[in-house]
Amino acid sequence: MTITTRTRTRRARLAAVVGGLAAIAALGMTAPAATAAPDDGTAPVQVEAVTSETPVMVEDLKISKAAAATTWYCAVKDGTFGCQDAKPGTGLVVARLYQYKNFKGYQIVVFNPKYRVGCTAGTGDNEGGANLGHENAISSVKTYNHCDVRLYNGYNKTGAHTRFIDRDSDLGAFDNRANSYRIS
Repeated sequence: MTITTRTRTRRARLAAVVGGLAAIAALGMTAPAATAAPDDGTAPVQVEAVTSETPVMVEDLKISKAAAATTWYCAVKDGTFGCQDAKPGTGLVVARLYQYKNFKGYQIVVFNPKYRVGCTAGTGDNEGGANLGHENAISSVKTYNHCDVRLYNGYNKTGAHTRFIDRDSDLGAFDNRANSYRIS
């Protein structure tokens, strides 16, 4: 790829992002506001290595027909708790929660239908969460688009919890203990 082609590609991506932001603003949607400090003061801010210039959307996921039968969806929204929709939709993927270690077994795809560019920096904000319908059955986690997830062993974000996780193929002592989660 030549420098000229690369520059055109970057300009096209930037134009798509700017156009998308204008469309979001026209619909009256706004980006989430960040909070100054973490809610409990115990978790340091996680730094995530960005491996893609393009946000990962639900429709970008490559889920086989066989895996689709064991994939659940949960739409979360800022400042709310609970799945707003439990069917595949359009939106930014924030996390995938897996039944088994090493990202195997059934999965729960958590997405935010209002996001187009990613979560806010830091872990003090509330970018949604929910109780898990699959109690005590999560063993690995992947997050996307600068988002983090915290797992709780109680319902409604109560009880013992993990640090904020970017990616973990083996939850160790928290394996099969999660009953709810929070996105930040």
